[in-house]
Amino acid sequence: MTKKNNVSGVENVEVKDKEMKKDAEGKDQEKKERKKSTRKSKTARLEEEIQRLREENERLRDQLLRKIAEFDNFRKRTERDVVMRLQNATEELIVELLPVLDDFERSLNHARSDMDFEHFREGVELIYKKFKGILEKQGLKAMETINQPFDPEKHDALMQVEKEGMESGTVVEEHQKGYYLNDRVIRHAQVIVAK
Repeated sequence: MTKKNNVSGVENVEVKDKEMKKDAEGKDQEKKERKKSTRKSKTARLEEEIQRLREENERLRDQLLRKIAEFDNFRKRTERDVVMRLQNATEELIVELLPVLDDFERSLNHARSDMDFEHFREGVELIYKKFKGILEKQGLKAMETINQPFDPEKHDALMQVEKEGMESGTVVEEHQKGYYLNDRVIRHAQVIVAK
């Protein structure tokens, strides 16, 4: 019986070993299945996230393209508006200057038929005043330079001369008038300055 008990004890141990191995293999298999399932769920979540990000990227790309197109249209519209305003401003100024041109033509025609210089001079003075008035209305203003201190922001010095009774650096003579347009220098006055 001892032999039989020993054999059956060994068989029991072998059976238990096999059962333990099967349990271990089953547990390993379960772990593998869980890992596989976890990997699949992670993969599925990542794929969903990738898809969501692709859709978001496409939406943002579409928004960007629309904004670029809107900005381009705005830029073109603004450029057209600026060109139109400049053309209209030029047209308005030319319309205001046409009567001056008409007056010059009348004066020249009158000078050809009548050699009265005094009337011709008066006519030219009237035209000059009308022309100057139109330019002043547009914002043009002549600079006052004589007896003023020399200012390189406004004046171009042609030369320096000795002038009694004049302080050094004072404008004594104006060769060409300088002008402001809306308080901005558009032409420097050409002047002669005292030494």
